[in-house]
Amino acid sequence: MRPAGSQQRLGRRFGFRAVAYTLRESPSASVNRFSGLLCDAKGCDRGRAYDMRMVDRIGGGDGFVGGMLYAILKGMEPKKWVQFGWASGALATTVLTDYGQPADEEQVWSIWEGNARVKR
Repeated sequence: MRPAGSQQRLGRRFGFRAVAYTLRESPSASVNRFSGLLCDAKGCDRGRAYDMRMVDRIGGGDGFVGGMLYAILKGMEPKKWVQFGWASGALATTVLTDYGQPADEEQVWSIWEGNARVKR
């Protein structure tokens, strides 16, 4: 996927090396199509888009950002930043709170791979 013009303009205007955000559609109150996007000078990586039954939509964006920051600080390759962020955000929507719930890296990757079972 090539960088969209608006992401490139943000980078030039504010000096960002990368721009990331969640992408959501809400076909109903309980189902959201959830994904994420990360653009840098090399292009854009988009996380999977899934229709998800949400327990609580609040916190999904925070989970996305937290997961991306975790991936960056762990030294993961940039393509995995949006993947780990997406899975962390998706996991955050499975609990009825807007604060983080402990999850290990293995569980987050399991969500990314399509395993809908959440271990608590």
